[in-house]
Amino acid sequence: MQADEIITTLRHTLSETFGALASWPGKDERLRAYRPGPGEWCINEVLEHVALANRYLMLLIDKGKIKALNKADPGRIADALKGYRLTWDRLEQIGENGSFEWECPAHMVPAGFVPAEDTRLELDAQRGTLIDDLADLRNGEGVLHKTHMSVNRLEKLDVYQYIYFLLQHCRRHIGQMEEIERSFRSARDA
Repeated sequence: MQADEIITTLRHTLSETFGALASWPGKDERLRAYRPGPGEWCINEVLEHVALANRYLMLLIDKGKIKALNKADPGRIADALKGYRLTWDRLEQIGENGSFEWECPAHMVPAGFVPAEDTRLELDAQRGTLIDDLADLRNGEGVLHKTHMSVNRLEKLDVYQYIYFLLQHCRRHIGQMEEIERSFRSARDA
């Protein structure tokens, strides 16, 4: 896989994913506040969690980006890109709601009082930062630094894979919100 293919794939996935997220904060407040079951998150809390998790993941992405850019060398990049895979089964599973067991760390549990508009603004800003990150890493530098990821036994991810992980995590929760919306519609129509 070449650097331009990686960047194109990530830009497309980023656009698609954040485009799908963008509609949720503006949906009907009754839907966003609906809890499908006791102790389950409502859509407002899911959105808050996504923004919060992104914030922490983006700190790691930023640190990894700086380290990768400091290691930048065309020969090292070319060697690292030989046989490179952006994703694989366990990384794809991150985007599927309910595909593996994971307990949300306490610092990423939503407080439940962040206004949807604030969440929307934060998600917009995060999207812009990720676009800038990809521009900074446009020559393949993102393959030069890896950071540990314990979720779903992924082990070490390079900077591009960390960005892909973040996007898959967003997709997972888009699926969760779609399930909540179906439950809301069923309960309302019953």
